[in-house]
Amino acid sequence: MNKAWAIAALLILIPSFENFSYGHPVHATFAEAQWNSKTQSIEVSLRLRGVDLESAISDQIKGKVDLEKSKNIDQLIEDYLSKNFYVILPTGKNIYANYSDKEIGITNTWIFFSFQIGEKQEPHLCKIRNTIFFDDLDGQKNVIEYRIGKHKKILSFQEKTREASLDINKK
Repeated sequence: MNKAWAIAALLILIPSFENFSYGHPVHATFAEAQWNSKTQSIEVSLRLRGVDLESAISDQIKGKVDLEKSKNIDQLIEDYLSKNFYVILPTGKNIYANYSDKEIGITNTWIFFSFQIGEKQEPHLCKIRNTIFFDDLDGQKNVIEYRIGKHKKILSFQEKTREASLDINKK
C-alpha cells in the first residue's frame, strides 16, 4: 500500500517539477559600488547580461546595437545609464555616470563608471536610482552592494522601489 501511495505522489508531483524548468526567467543585475574619499566619487562595477543591454539600447534608439561592433556603443551605454542609473543629491540635483569602460563576456557584461559627488557633498545624504531594464524586462530586480570604508549596505531595486538611500544606517 505504501508503494502505491509513493507512486501516486510521484505521478502528481513530477509534472509540477517540469514547470520549474520552463518557468519565468530571473532578470537581475548586480553592482558593486564603493565610496572613494580621495576622489570624492562613487565607483561602480555593474554586471548585467549583454543581450539584455543590447536589446534595451536597441529599443531606446530604435535600431540594432551590437556591444562589440557598434561604433558609438560607449556613448550609447553612457546615454542609457544617464536615464536609468544615477545619484540624487540632497538638493534634488541628479549626478550622472562618468562612463569608464566595459568588459564583454560570453553571457555577462561588466560596465565600469563613477559618480563625481564633489567635496561639499556627503554621500550618506544622497540617494541612488537604478531602473536598469525596468522598461524592458518583466520582474526585473537590481542589487547594489554599496561600501563606504568597512561598512556595507545591500540596496535592492524593483518596479516599486526605484531609489534607495546611501546612508549605511538607513533601510
